[in-house]
Amino acid sequence: MQHEATFDYVSVNGKMERVGETSFFERVTGSAIYEVIRVVNGNPMFLEDHLERMYGSAELADFNLTYDADEIRDHVIRLIGANGIVSNNIKLLATTDDSGKELFMAYAVESFYPPEDYYRNGIKVILFNHQRDNPNAKVQHSDFRQRVKDAMNREDAFEALLVNEEGHILEGSRSNMFYILEGKLYTAPASDVLLGITRKHIIALSLRLGYPVHERRLHRNELGSVQGLFVSGTSIGVLPVSKVDNMDLPTMENEIIKKLVEGYKSLMSDLS
Repeated sequence: MQHEATFDYVSVNGKMERVGETSFFERVTGSAIYEVIRVVNGNPMFLEDHLERMYGSAELADFNLTYDADEIRDHVIRLIGANGIVSNNIKLLATTDDSGKELFMAYAVESFYPPEDYYRNGIKVILFNHQRDNPNAKVQHSDFRQRVKDAMNREDAFEALLVNEEGHILEGSRSNMFYILEGKLYTAPASDVLLGITRKHIIALSLRLGYPVHERRLHRNELGSVQGLFVSGTSIGVLPVSKVDNMDLPTMENEIIKKLVEGYKSLMSDLS
């Protein structure tokens, strides 16, 4: 596995190790379950939600995660303190090493937060044919990540929307997707996608603003009828999509999406 830790320290099975002195990344050979958590003003946002999902992923992937929630919380808090993290993402990774022993790591990762003009003008995404084997489990597959990255680089796109064998667009490669159709707000059925933490809080925010969220699959042939579309995730919040492949969308004119963009920014500010 590629070394991806930043800052000075990485937590390895609860012990702080110097980033430059650890070889644990090289010993990861199999798949892993993971969570990426945003730290704002030194606070790990939605930590309890992330832990709950991580245990759910472990169960779905038949992975024996032996650390309990209190231990993992301690790993996270000590990692933030040791590195003096104020604003950055951290990653929790549960896997096995090359000897078959459990390996649990927590570390800071390179983080990118979209500039304000992405929210004003929208982003470009591409369609990418892929069907997840177990959509509700957050499992890391390096080969998939690289193929998606290469495809996005070729098209100068920010994200890739995954299209299944039936032609339905369900989610992004690292995000959830919402769209407006006939004035109503939709997202893919919960059984079809990774249940994003940001997705959960956007649904709650939408209800508070008076916009019920309906679950429905979007077929690629319906893109021309969509009145707006956005992706959501830990680092991006509510990020409008103005172009899918070569198709322009009227997203930036949609009042519902405008209110959700600003509403989620306010929510994050209040929580931090």
